[in-house]
Amino acid sequence: MLTTLLPLLSLLLLPRWSLCSLEASDGSRSLHMLQFAYFRDPFQVWHRGNASLGGQLTHTLEGPQSNITILQLQPLEEPESWARTEKNLRTYLSEFTGLVQLVNLERGVTFPLIIRCFLGCDLPPQGSKAHIFFEVAVNGSAFANFQPETASWVGLSDTPSKVASYVLKELNTHNRTRYELREFLQGTCVQYVQDHTTKNLKGSQTGRSYTSLVLGVLVGSFIITGVAVGIFLCTGGRRC
Repeated sequence: MLTTLLPLLSLLLLPRWSLCSLEASDGSRSLHMLQFAYFRDPFQVWHRGNASLGGQLTHTLEGPQSNITILQLQPLEEPESWARTEKNLRTYLSEFTGLVQLVNLERGVTFPLIIRCFLGCDLPPQGSKAHIFFEVAVNGSAFANFQPETASWVGLSDTPSKVASYVLKELNTHNRTRYELREFLQGTCVQYVQDHTTKNLKGSQTGRSYTSLVLGVLVGSFIITGVAVGIFLCTGGRRC
């Protein structure tokens, strides 16, 4: 029980700003997105996550399923547009929770369950290839990484179990969790960073206007995340 709770304690004690990438810094050209979901049982979940652009925190979400607080930390979207974005994100989080509840009824999931998804892109100096990444961890243990070169998922265990092998096989079967994910990271994510630099966030209005923003991208990435995590949960939610 203690080894299960330690990752949760470290999560809940972290200051809000530290949820963004530990490697991000002012002036970096990056878009990082992070989501935590802690399920104490099928009906009690605590969500936490954020998005950061250029090392600068732009959005946060935190709270239980019944009372999640979602904040836009930069004046990026007009009230009407932001209301739609927030509604979409709340819908996604509700569906994410419903997925876990459904799988628990069908297959049985071991609780507590902590899911961590970290994804994004980093743009190096001009002329170098962008670094894109998608990492999934379950109950504090690294589970799988996405490899953009081959548009495939690889497990992180030297001795993968039958459960892990099944999950990786399923992840590598579907176009949405392979090619669409790579396109999102290499295309949408990279283009977004190119269009919206740290200079824009600090006051300059050059470039395209902020009408389709980080959290809109965040919603799309979370939906893809839900597919990957959902496949894992369908194996019974056990650690590999």
